[in-house]
Amino acid sequence: MKKQATILPAQRRQRILEILQQEPIIRGARLSEMLGVSEMTIRRDLDTLEQQGMVERTHGGAILRQQKVDGKFFYHRSRKQNPGQKQSIAQRAASLVEDHDTIFIGEGYTASQILGHIDPQRPVTVFTNNLAVLPGAGRTAAEVILLPGVYDADTQSVAGPLTLEMIERIHADKLFLGADGLSLRSGMTTPNLEIAVIERSMIRHTRGKVIVMAEHTKFGMVAQVEIAPMEHIDVIITNREIPGDFRNDLEKLDIELIIS
Repeated sequence: MKKQATILPAQRRQRILEILQQEPIIRGARLSEMLGVSEMTIRRDLDTLEQQGMVERTHGGAILRQQKVDGKFFYHRSRKQNPGQKQSIAQRAASLVEDHDTIFIGEGYTASQILGHIDPQRPVTVFTNNLAVLPGAGRTAAEVILLPGVYDADTQSVAGPLTLEMIERIHADKLFLGADGLSLRSGMTTPNLEIAVIERSMIRHTRGKVIVMAEHTKFGMVAQVEIAPMEHIDVIITNREIPGDFRNDLEKLDIELIIS
């Protein structure tokens, strides 16, 4: 372990946060090596930072916790952020669709791209409130059923009582959801209340797997409204490998992690 000049605990914790800005998920042993202090000291620092709401502890380290400040999801803004990563995740998600599946597709740009990656000859039925799926609908044999509701141009989707009423009459084999925030403590979250209500209903009416698509930057982010606790998620598809200890925490929750 490299010996470094002694610094005050508050300075060391600030340095930990700076490191986590570069590596949002990190092991305690690596922090110990980088800062030249014992792993016990690092554990105490991480405990303090967790109490302050700055990080979440994993089995062997920590993940940076960030408060998402956006008041609402905007589809057109999301489309411009890391489109290549989102396409890769959507393509991997589409590979999980099987013949004769009935699936829900939720809101968001990544979710809207799934339809365009499903085998064009695969017979499936899609229920969605995400109107941005329509460009992909012309390239597939899937039966695409748009849920009724009030149109929101910002999210490119519909929501409201009619949407919920229709969802309650469906029993899907699989559900595909995008994620604004994923947290071991706070679960899957969004800044949009209407999205949360719709997607909670979709989860309740899915008899098979709940599949969440999230770029690695979404881990540790917490938005204002909870959609579901992590225990309700079966599969997470992301674009980058994550440390083994955090993967182990997901495995303990029986969540399958797929890297696109």
